[in-house]
Amino acid sequence: MAGGGVSDLKTRALAGGAAAIVALVALVAGGWLLWAFVTIVAMIALAEWSGLAGAAAARAAMALVLFFVALVIASPDFWGPTRDTVALLSVMAIVVAMFVGSPRIGWGLIYAGAPAIALLSLRALPQGFALALWTVLIVILTDTGAYFAGRAIGGPKLWPKLSPNKTWSGLGGGMAAALVGGAAIALAFALPGACLWLGAPLAIVAQAGDLYESALKRRAGVKDSGRVLPGHGGILDRIDGLIPVASLVAILVAGDWL
Repeated sequence: MAGGGVSDLKTRALAGGAAAIVALVALVAGGWLLWAFVTIVAMIALAEWSGLAGAAAARAAMALVLFFVALVIASPDFWGPTRDTVALLSVMAIVVAMFVGSPRIGWGLIYAGAPAIALLSLRALPQGFALALWTVLIVILTDTGAYFAGRAIGGPKLWPKLSPNKTWSGLGGGMAAALVGGAAIALAFALPGACLWLGAPLAIVAQAGDLYESALKRRAGVKDSGRVLPGHGGILDRIDGLIPVASLVAILVAGDWL
């Protein structure tokens, strides 16, 4: 058992480290390399969503094909970082839902596609790398702070029916880590002043995204959304907090609130 535990931990660390390196390289490079990486992740996320939603294989396959077309058309390299990308993705979601006869897959297109378009749009801005990196790190800081605070302090559960391991102390720790770490990153990259304090509220958004995905898995009766990442589960298990955070940050930027 002990040997297996060490082996599992090593596998988890190697898979997580490799994924982090690939993501960082894509984020630094930007352009079509980032688009390819984000598109692959988003398509896997949609495939996992289709599985959780119980969609028929043929409908899911058709949705993936149309989703790829939507991401090509909605890429910032075509449209630029504007509100049009969100509007286009919404229209595509409606078309896909009607074409494959599944509103759930249509919602899955928005669920997986919105953060993809958001990150691509953020990266295309003058301070794009720093802003996109700040967005991703806010989620990582939230998860890290929540994990350690939850283990060290414990206490009342946040929502035991959905996620029995999450605690209110963990939420507080995640908010604190995101606030302090987010402010430090904002100062280091001279990001807009709002980035100095947005870490805490975005931590709440990230935790809400985590709980939402937990609800999806509970409804489907599965522990993980997939098996693509050894020791980590599926893609949705890794980006559940990033999905709403990236989408919200892009909306704030598009509305000139950030």
